[in-house]
Amino acid sequence: MIQRIQTLWLAFIILITIATFFFPIVDFSFSFKSMNTIQQYGLMKPESSPDSFQFIQTTPAWSLIFMQIGVALIALIAIFLYKNRQLQVKFVASGLLLVTIYVAFLLFFKIDGLEKAIAGLYSTPVVNYNKISISFPVLQLLLFILAQRAIRKDDRIVRSSDRLR
Repeated sequence: MIQRIQTLWLAFIILITIATFFFPIVDFSFSFKSMNTIQQYGLMKPESSPDSFQFIQTTPAWSLIFMQIGVALIALIAIFLYKNRQLQVKFVASGLLLVTIYVAFLLFFKIDGLEKAIAGLYSTPVVNYNKISISFPVLQLLLFILAQRAIRKDDRIVRSSDRLR
């Protein structure tokens, strides 16, 4: 049934995925031409005024965007697989794996690589993580786990009722 609790968890994952596009992930503070500069990094290119200069991320982070779109699609497909709980569990497990890969790629490759690039070009940056947007992937992981537990619980209930017949 589509009105189960796992549908709510999966819908929250979709909403969180949409929210990740609107928040910067990290702020880099560094010195450039004896000026302290703060540069934001997020999934989409931040809005900039005509007098500001973009030091990093002239294009969106396509790899991270595609991973987040994949997470949302997996959650959306899993919502409508309520008749096939075993396949739904597999989709949720693949969503868990994709979010884990997203977090690893974001923290260890993207942000670390940008930090090293800024340090090589300008000065060593101070990295300030945006607490809201860094918590989004953790919430997605937690919600995928809750959805998987709820799907398995429903499956156990259906199997036990089948045994009673």
